[in-house]
Amino acid sequence: MERVGKTKRVMSRERFQELMGDAVIALPQDLKSVLRIVEDPEVDDESRVRLAGALLHVISEGTSIPGVRGVLQRVGTVLVIRLALEQVRERSPAAFEQHVQDSPDLLEPLDEQLEVAREFLGNGMTVLDQVVEKLPTLSHVGHAARDCVHDTEHSTWLYDTVHVALVESMEIDEDDVAREIKGVQQIPRALEARLR
Repeated sequence: MERVGKTKRVMSRERFQELMGDAVIALPQDLKSVLRIVEDPEVDDESRVRLAGALLHVISEGTSIPGVRGVLQRVGTVLVIRLALEQVRERSPAAFEQHVQDSPDLLEPLDEQLEVAREFLGNGMTVLDQVVEKLPTLSHVGHAARDCVHDTEHSTWLYDTVHVALVESMEIDEDDVAREIKGVQQIPRALEARLR
């Protein structure tokens, strides 16, 4: 019985590693898709503000998982975005379905990615849930998440800043991802340490 549990944990870690590696590589493209959802008036305001906060979190290089760096920190970013997207689906299902058509690579694997993450990270997901709850209150260099949804000047700034970040600081090296993602076992330890 113990061997079955250990085998399941290893499989869970390997699947998490595979899914998160792919998601980190796709992060630049995913940010463009998230930006489109933020700009969509068919999506409820609260969800748009939360996703604008997620983009501010990325731009400001916010930390989701304390004590890890590089690719593993990007895993935290990827998960925070997906948790926020899960709330969009709950609050604006029709608009979400339209975005699934437009951004299938980001939105179709959402269920599996979050299911595997919850299985692998266990209670550690609570830390990421707390980050997601704070997203609507985020601001960066004088631009609040709420303003980035409701004010043209701020929303233009967000759009431009995300695109500048994609060029200047979001270059993802697939070899780095393949090498560093093997250390995913550090993530649940770091999250559990934050909970204590």
